Amino acid sequence: MTRLAAVLRVVAAGACWALAAIIAKTAFDRGVSPGRMAEARVVVALVALTVILLTARRDLFRPPPGTLPVLAAFGLCVALVNGAYYAAIDRVPVGVALSLQYTGPALLLGWAAITGARRPGRGAWFAAALTLSGAVLVSQAFRGFGRLNGFGLVAGFASAFFFAGYLLTAEAAGRRGVDPATVLVWGFVFAAVAWGVVEPWWSWPVAKLADAHVALAVLGVGLLGTLIPFFLAVGAVRVLSPAAAGIAATVEPPFAVAFAWILLSQHLSPVQLLGGGLVVAGVVVAHRVHGRPAEAVPLEMAP
Repeated sequence: MTRLAAVLRVVAAGACWALAAIIAKTAFDRGVSPGRMAEARVVVALVALTVILLTARRDLFRPPPGTLPVLAAFGLCVALVNGAYYAAIDRVPVGVALSLQYTGPALLLGWAAITGARRPGRGAWFAAALTLSGAVLVSQAFRGFGRLNGFGLVAGFASAFFFAGYLLTAEAAGRRGVDPATVLVWGFVFAAVAWGVVEPWWSWPVAKLADAHVALAVLGVGLLGTLIPFFLAVGAVRVLSPAAAGIAATVEPPFAVAFAWILLSQHLSPVQLLGGGLVVAGVVVAHRVHGRPAEAVPLEMAP
């Protein structure tokens, strides 16, 4: 897989996450809480992937020896990134929560700088600044910073931490030779267990599934918003660094407002269009920085 193909995989994942948010709104409007939707999406993705592997590749259920801890960490991050994000949007405007979550790439760049394994250069930091600024503008987060809730802020930054965490743990699993499908199936198992502790499964509002709109929304979010994009992202971090993948994933807010414009007839302001342009520019810069030949400029090394 080329770097460009990996970037496009993450961009496609961002589009899936954005469209899934529009789909999830159908269930929210019919009484399914965001937390319960986050819980259900993991199980739908797990069941679908299990059926696929039982049919085609049963060997992928067996992780390489010694890799269960990193798979458990990946699964917990998958569960917690959604839980923290939903806790944030319950207390601060959605745009603010989304922008806080996408400080994750900056956290990854900081981690790389601290560990020294892949010291980020000025171009990487510039790309992260562009995409974060664009996310703030396109999500109109600046309108909500005047009425902030302390817990909501903490939850928003926690979602950024876990967003960075699942990219790091996915990369770590790949370095240990774990197939992307194995990473996902075990990650979803651990995520489902974690959600079962927080929100017991026996209290899930199963009766809501009698509403076809809710049932389709749960299936859509589980498949389009979870299984497909996570498969794309987990495969991409075998080529991209976690920071580069995180920067590329920042296309989610522009896709979200574009889908809202197309499907919900919501108006796009010039500021939002500018923000979308900044995100695209940041992704392009990140690809150029991270895609330079190693002999010319070491990957992510400062000049």
